[in-house]
Amino acid sequence: MYLNKYHFSQFYEISTKELLAEELSNYAADEITKSVWEQLPHPNIRNCVQIGRLVKNEQNIEMAIADEIRNFKEYGVP
Repeated sequence: MYLNKYHFSQFYEISTKELLAEELSNYAADEITKSVWEQLPHPNIRNCVQIGRLVKNEQNIEMAIADEIRNFKEYGVP
């Protein structure tokens, strides 16, 4: 079963709201949302939240996001 597809503006709004609720910065929420949308073949908001939880305390947020995106692609995590 596939989730309804979002337009980027809907995806962005919902994802950033969820990430901000997870106490991530505006910058981190923005970077995670855009990275997931642009780099995963079937982006969904759960991917954003999972990555957000993993990179919440990372100093180099861009590198942490890239690592997690690579893991999602390599291991086929939905």
